[in-house]
Amino acid sequence: MKKDYKKAPFTKFHMMLYVCTVLGQIACGYALGIAGTAVTQAQDKLGLSTFWVGLLGAGTLIGLAGSLVVGNIADKIGRSKLMLADMALFSVCSVLQLFTSSVGVLMFLRICIGLCIAVDYTVGTTIISEWFPPKDGPVYLSRFIIFWTFGYVASFFAGLIMGNLSMDYHIIFVTSVIPGVIAAIARIVIGVPESPTWLAAIGRSDEADKLIAKKLGDGYCVVAEDNNASNEKVSVIELFSPKYRRNTLVGGVFYACQVFPYFGVGIFLPILIASLNMGDANTSSILYDVFCMAGAFIGTYLCNRISRRRFLCSTFYISAIALGVMIVGHGGSMVVTVVSFCVYALSMSIAVVMENPYPPELFDTRVRGTGVGIVIAFSRIGAAAGTFLLPILVERIGVYGTLGVCLVILLIGGVVCQLFAPETFIKEVHTAEMNENLAAN
Repeated sequence: MKKDYKKAPFTKFHMMLYVCTVLGQIACGYALGIAGTAVTQAQDKLGLSTFWVGLLGAGTLIGLAGSLVVGNIADKIGRSKLMLADMALFSVCSVLQLFTSSVGVLMFLRICIGLCIAVDYTVGTTIISEWFPPKDGPVYLSRFIIFWTFGYVASFFAGLIMGNLSMDYHIIFVTSVIPGVIAAIARIVIGVPESPTWLAAIGRSDEADKLIAKKLGDGYCVVAEDNNASNEKVSVIELFSPKYRRNTLVGGVFYACQVFPYFGVGIFLPILIASLNMGDANTSSILYDVFCMAGAFIGTYLCNRISRRRFLCSTFYISAIALGVMIVGHGGSMVVTVVSFCVYALSMSIAVVMENPYPPELFDTRVRGTGVGIVIAFSRIGAAAGTFLLPILVERIGVYGTLGVCLVILLIGGVVCQLFAPETFIKEVHTAEMNENLAAN
């Protein structure tokens, strides 16, 4: 008798699918991070006001709100087509930035790049969660942030070099084509197979079983409970029905409250550091990025060792405390400011590890693509708001007032998670252990 394909051992196939996906994460992190340096270089040449500085910096994040529709599209046409196309389109849009000096056109291209990233975020997490064994999926999803942070941090060092060489902002923007092309080629050469779970959910079980046999062997298939999924259309409105609305709102709020300060501070780091008591700007920026990279590794280690709720609440509160110390002690020692800023960078980088495994765990298979999409859409509204508002807030209420706004956002996220966030990690581990026991018998 054939077994559930998710009981198959982790193989080279899973790893190659993972490589195809995380190469996109590197490209996404780079494209988002390079915006700060490029916009700073463009500010004088284009005569940008703080409004346009914030808007261009947030352009990609605004496009990411397209996750709202991407998830629904993925549930209707499948995961594979979107995964194969998005990095190619990402690369084309990156190159087109070289040929315009119009702020409006540049803004449009940044939004288009954001839409491509929305596909990668939404479909990438979904296809990994649907192909990987239950015990491996959350672990590998939690490692996404390492690759994303690598791209993000790489963009800072690339921007630092290009900025010191006074390179044109067009060149700085277009460098995102390099990781984009690498990801696109890898997906075309290696291939991204369709999700068997999705195929079964739309009544194509025979096709799903053939695909599973090709990739994992003849001893596996889609189990009966997956085949019971119906062909009914998934509506965004359904995610706000009594069955899903708590998880939908928790997913959106936790994600938005994390990324509002994370991207606002990270993308416009030079603006903040210039106003803080932190000494040399380049040294402080390097420290921030080093702690961000360290946080990605630490967060990945902790992610599947403590409960989801404890992970979320503790990182929100620690980040808020670090900002509070910076605000209260702003007239004191530079050491206090630098240490607090590093703690904030470390804690926030640990926190965002949960953005990949947690949203897919909040929804069942039939609505997962749409659910993850709408959660990411919520988050990108928060990220875009933080990035757009940060230079304006610094100009209007000062750097410490701006940090105060970020502190309040973090506290809101912590309280919402403490009161309403469901614990999904225990469920996932328990299900995986049951599957292993059944397989053994």
